[in-house]
Amino acid sequence: MSGIIAPDYDFASLSPYDFEVFVRDLLSAQDRLIYSTYRVGADGGIDLKAATDKGWVVAQCKHTPSADKGSVLRAARKEAGKAAGMGFAPVRYLFVTSAELTPGAERETQEALAGVANTVEVYGRGWLNAVLARHPEVERRHFKLWISSTQAVRAMMQDGVFLRGESRMQRIERNYLRFVHHDTCEVAELTLDEHGCVLLSGAPGAGKTTIAEYLLLLWWHRGFRVVVDPRTVDQWWAWLEDDTPTVFFFDDAWGQTHHQDHGSRHHDTDMSEFVESIVERQTGSTTSKVLIMTSRVQVLQETVRLSDASRRAVERLAHCHVTVERLPHDVRGRMLFNHVNLAMTDPQTRQDLSTGSWWQQVADHQNYSPRLIEIVVRRNRARSARELIDDLEEALENPHEIWGASFRALPPVDQQLLLTLSLMDSQLVQWQEVVQRLGGIPSSDSHVDAAVERLNGSWITKGFHAGSQILALADPSQRDFLIRYLSVSPGAMTAIIKNAVTVDDLLPVCRRGEATELESNLRLFSSGEDLFRSVLDTCARELLARLRELWDDCPCDAADLAHGSVRELTSLVETLTLIVRFHGDRHQAAEAALPADWFAGALSRVTLLVDGQSMTSIEPLAELVTDLAAAIESASPPWPTSHPLFGPISQIRTVIDHAWTRHEPGIARHQNTGYEADLAETLVRYANSLASLGLRPTVDTYSPAGVDAYLAQHLEDYDPDEVVEQIDSIEDVVGWNFTDTRERLAPLLDTEEEQTPSLPRRAPTLPRHTPVAAPPADASAAVAALFRSLGASSRPEWS
Repeated sequence: MSGIIAPDYDFASLSPYDFEVFVRDLLSAQDRLIYSTYRVGADGGIDLKAATDKGWVVAQCKHTPSADKGSVLRAARKEAGKAAGMGFAPVRYLFVTSAELTPGAERETQEALAGVANTVEVYGRGWLNAVLARHPEVERRHFKLWISSTQAVRAMMQDGVFLRGESRMQRIERNYLRFVHHDTCEVAELTLDEHGCVLLSGAPGAGKTTIAEYLLLLWWHRGFRVVVDPRTVDQWWAWLEDDTPTVFFFDDAWGQTHHQDHGSRHHDTDMSEFVESIVERQTGSTTSKVLIMTSRVQVLQETVRLSDASRRAVERLAHCHVTVERLPHDVRGRMLFNHVNLAMTDPQTRQDLSTGSWWQQVADHQNYSPRLIEIVVRRNRARSARELIDDLEEALENPHEIWGASFRALPPVDQQLLLTLSLMDSQLVQWQEVVQRLGGIPSSDSHVDAAVERLNGSWITKGFHAGSQILALADPSQRDFLIRYLSVSPGAMTAIIKNAVTVDDLLPVCRRGEATELESNLRLFSSGEDLFRSVLDTCARELLARLRELWDDCPCDAADLAHGSVRELTSLVETLTLIVRFHGDRHQAAEAALPADWFAGALSRVTLLVDGQSMTSIEPLAELVTDLAAAIESASPPWPTSHPLFGPISQIRTVIDHAWTRHEPGIARHQNTGYEADLAETLVRYANSLASLGLRPTVDTYSPAGVDAYLAQHLEDYDPDEVVEQIDSIEDVVGWNFTDTRERLAPLLDTEEEQTPSLPRRAPTLPRHTPVAAPPADASAAVAALFRSLGASSRPEWS
């Protein structure tokens, strides 16, 4: 192994338990044996144990990075005295310490342990580093070794792209010492290694983001550029196409508490296309572009239900979907210990926490979540043991109220800023956008600045992107609390409604309160409740009037609609459909009827915009009606024909027929040459959508034989399995049999038919975790020993 440069770790960043697990993995790799963790604490002289043909191998781990020779010798003599308590004679005994050993100290320590086993070996820091150089996979897994300071995290930040850089960095710096590796971490790591993608889903606070950040650290250590929560779609593709190995991380990819609370109605389509591109690149044994995504399981279910694009993306990721479920008891206990051990420095508090079984009730509670523990312990840093335990129990009984007292003590401007932010983009929002939605508060920009400063670090994080200050809630659990607060506060909800700037501001509000008469409407909030239904019935008049006002103010007229661009028009029609839908959701509330004169005026406006389109080719017209159909379909409710507002929705649908009959005949008559060629290309692209809409070209304005002459050349590059279906769709639209096209494509189709059909590709299976060592039989006793160790010192050496 010449040429390998050994690392130079002092191992001070590892906790005693981390050090023991690290030594277990290193010895297992070096000796090619399965070492099991035996006990933590009063272990009878055994930390690790492995079975061989000749007998047992025992290892004792001493994590004392700053110990001198005398301390190491005293520890060795103490362990020698415990040897009789093992109950058997090991054939080999290893004494492993994180202390720096000289050759003399190593020899004397070995002499102090003479007689414990046939073979006694003593290893110190130098040996650990030398062996670690031979096993980089162990070094990679134990990231606390190489991220032992803020310098490593900041280096990763400088190399990558973080749109919430400072807050993400602070989170990683705060949490890496508290991290506990468990089976799901390894399953996620193996999945990402094998497939180049991993989708982590689970309940709020289950630890999805922590596992994702662990994977980020591993891949950054491999030399990958890290891109976290990229906001601009164009940037995704630029990073995807360059030559730099990159790991993309989308945290809460489809929203934090609700589908589409990321603030972009086109997000699902963009994300689906990006996922498709990433998956298609995973063809070889190695890949330079990998993808990590997280989602709350309720949001993921709702997203798949509401969005075809997202459903396709999730289906493509089915083979790399890892569910983060309830953690094992010992893992929950170790996480709790790490938080308490690092946060509590008062000797008396530590002593009080080292006794009793309080930690078992916390670890076993049905509402236990890593995030909840982090929040409560961090805010109780200077309090007594009794107060900490009481606070943990109170938070576990009512987890949504951990933010209640803090929020209610804030000034009104701070409260409205937070409530406004909770309904905006779940990733980041420009400061000025928030200010625009605080119109009900008579305050200057400097007043809002003061509110931001008061909230920074506790309720919000702030940063800069593209020269603008950006804001985000510091924790998703705060968002949960704020949404619940709005659900029982009509006054606060009315202020949100009145201060809305665009219809998009109110879409998350309306979608959280859809009416119960929609049979397909599942519970939308993560806790399984439609929290906004009642409060929106109370505020129905204000909500629906504001929606209509905002639609009237949409800056969209014929001059805005450039030739060939239909996004503004389709967006306007989709928004109109949604407004009708939301009137229908609230139609039983007082003063919630859809004003007939307003709707007639709105429909007239849309018709004028359709008429004002400048169409000189058939393809943009087909694109227009296809996009209009998709917009209306995505916003239309599943109402029965008896619903009072079924008629207005049907009238909106007639816009599609009007657009076609208004433009198609004129295009055919006034296009002197080339109409058949354009129509052939258009039919290849849009035949299915035109057929589903019942639209077809005017038969007396084109030559079917002329179209037939151009079809084959547009279909030659199609998948042969799809050509016949495509020709059938085209013939259905125009009502003509394209015999020439079928004859010219026959050789291609015949060739494919003669080939042996390939078997359907079987979906890859999720990699199964094979642990390095069997889990300890006495996990609870091991964690209990950790908590007993709190009374041994006022502050852990390894922190």
